[in-house]
This record gives sequence, structure tokens and C-alpha cells, in this order.
Amino acid sequence: MTLTSTAPTACLVSTGEEVLRGEILDGNNHYLASTLGEHGFDVQLMMTAGDRREDLHFVMDSALQRADFLFISGGLGPTEDDLTTTVAAELAGKALIFDEASWTAIVALFRKYNMEAGDNNKKQAMLPEGADILANGNGTAPGFSLTFERHGSQKAIVALPGPPRELHPMLGNWLQDRNYSAVPPEEHLFLRFIGIGESPLAEALEPWTKEWGEVSFRQDFPEMEVKLYQPSMEKRLSLCTFAMDNLAAHLTTFSRQTIPELFADFMRGNGKTLAVAESFTGGEAAKVITDSPGSSEYFLGGVVSYSNAVKTNFLDVSASDLELDGPFNTATAEQMALGALTRFNADLALSFTGIAGPDGGTKDKPVGTAWITKASSSGHQSKQLYLILERDRIRTGAVYQGLKFLMEDWLSERCRQIAI
Repeated sequence: MTLTSTAPTACLVSTGEEVLRGEILDGNNHYLASTLGEHGFDVQLMMTAGDRREDLHFVMDSALQRADFLFISGGLGPTEDDLTTTVAAELAGKALIFDEASWTAIVALFRKYNMEAGDNNKKQAMLPEGADILANGNGTAPGFSLTFERHGSQKAIVALPGPPRELHPMLGNWLQDRNYSAVPPEEHLFLRFIGIGESPLAEALEPWTKEWGEVSFRQDFPEMEVKLYQPSMEKRLSLCTFAMDNLAAHLTTFSRQTIPELFADFMRGNGKTLAVAESFTGGEAAKVITDSPGSSEYFLGGVVSYSNAVKTNFLDVSASDLELDGPFNTATAEQMALGALTRFNADLALSFTGIAGPDGGTKDKPVGTAWITKASSSGHQSKQLYLILERDRIRTGAVYQGLKFLMEDWLSERCRQIAI
């Protein structure tokens, strides 16, 4: 069921002073946008209003001017500042009526926990006349769906409770009851990139977007995701080809798989073992690798060689080299990787050394400079990186870049096979 012949449009509103002031993260609009988008809705705007009646009236009416549907979360409680139901009824020109079934459900939920519903809870059973009542199995506030004429066309308000454990199943039931099914993920095209920000990525894609139309961007640090919604096969192949021809150095996959997820597939598929040698990443590479279930099949272990003495004693890095040139260079990264390869008797090794900051950088080697080496019995290869932002992001960026470096040939071939 939809109100338009094309994709139904929706605006999202979250309510509450604590949300407006940033005391509570607005996860509801994020969830609504994601879920509704997956079910074919064109989400137009997200807005937040506090508990002032005039502000709530303004954002709700603005949403209804813009879209077919207004999905609003919060403001369905029993207190005087819970105004969603009242304002929705005003906008629809409907009276509030007492819903006996909702009150019975509220009373039963209180009694389940050996409590009694108060008189103020009766306010939650006062609902707009003609609304479809949305049962709440996890809380006292019923939701509602109300359809009416406004701004020259048919509109609908879907009012949902604020707590996620109540909102999520209620929205799911509403979508299912009205035959909104999720668009299969394979009908969309996802591309993932690393080592390039949104602005330069958008600039690099501009020749393609000028011909074919806009794409959507989402940052998933340290990666960037680009999405095309239900593209034609011609459009899909065109973007894949363009990305491989112009962005191969940053492209990781034509899917939603993150680098750690891809790395787990890569390691399981090649049947080899891996060891890591870390300095400035402080064990983060080992953590990212072992966060994937089943990593014990291929990950042997690692050395966090934060001090020069550990580099020498456990990874056989030359003490004289360290004394002469310091630990921040390609030679140290190479010796660390080869040391891990030998000490763990591994098939593959990966090393990280660098300057995470906030101090320790120089003019020639500023904060964010990193060196990574991949090694195997057939040889080794190194790369120098220049990473930005704060300490944690520099370290995370280095780990993800290192994992990509180790599997870059596999990623390239995988993308080529998918594209053709």
C-alpha cells in the first residue's frame, strides 16, 4: 500500500528536549531512515523538535508539506510535555477519543510487573479519531497511523514511541501489515573505498555523475561507501568500470563488505597463516583481525614491539639500525615483518611502524606518517602512508590500509570478476 504511484516520500521527526540538546543520541531517525529506505521510501528530511508545542507543530506541518508520510518518534508518554498525539490530531482536524483496548493493554502491562497504572497513563489511551492503533508489546505507549487530507493531497502520520525496543518492532509490524517489503540488497550497487575522503571521491566521480546522475555517499571510517539505488544493469556496469579505471588504488569491493570482513574471506580462501608485528598500532591490527569469527584458523599471533628493545629481542630488528636511523622507516618495517614471519613460522606477515601523535613528528616525518610491510617466503614489499586526523584514527587507518595492502591483488581480481 502506498499513497503515490512512485516511491512514497517520507520526512522524519524526533522529539524531546534531551534529544534536541544532544543529551541523547538521535538513533531513532537513523534507524527510521535506514529501514524505510530499505523498504522503498524516499526519505526527504530529518528534523528534531523539543517539547514546545509551537515547535512541534511547525516541524510536523513542515514535514507534511514536503512528503507523503511523517514518521515521528517520541512524545507519546503520559506527561504534559508529551504532545505528539495532540499536535497530530490538530493537524488532521481530528478529535481525541479514549481507546478502551489501548487502556486495557496499558493496565495489563503494569499488572504484569505488579504495578498499577496511574490516572496520567489514561492520556496515552487518548488517540486521534479514525487512527489505526499500533499495539506496543514492550511499553505503555500505543502508536498510531493517521491518514488525512492536508496541503492539497493525502498525508499520513505514523507516530511511534521513543524507546528503540518499542519503536523497532512497531515499525516492522506497520511495514509488514501494509505490504511494504524490503528491496533486496542485490538490487542496489555498493562500492567501498579507502584512502580517499568524500570530497576528493566526489570530485573523482564527477565525470561519471555528470553523465549518469548522482550517487549517495556514506562515511564508514576509515572507509567510504558509495551507493546507487536500484540501478539498471547498464548504469551498474558503467560505474563499476569507471571505478576500476579511475579509482583502482582506493577501490576495495562492489559490496557492503568492510575491509575486515573481506580480509577474513581472503585468509580463509587462501589456506595460509598470518602473523603481525606492530609498533605504533599497539595491538590494534591483532584485535581487528581476531574480531572476525573463525580467525583462529589462520591467525597465529603477533608481537606488539612498542620499544626498540622488543623489536630487537623478539623480531630480530638490527639494534645498530635502530640506533642510527630510529624506528620510523621502511627498513624497520621490513625487518619487523621478516622477524614475525620467521618467529611464528607463518606463511604471511604484516608489520606496522609510524608516528601516531600527538607528539613525535618532525618536518620530514610528520605525525601520521606510517610504514607497512607485507612479507612471505617469496619476498616482501613495503608502503609509506601519510594519514591524517587524531591518534586513534591514524592507527585505525593504518591497520585497514595494511590489511588492504596484503590482499590487494585478490581484491583487484575479485572486483574485475564481479564487474564482468
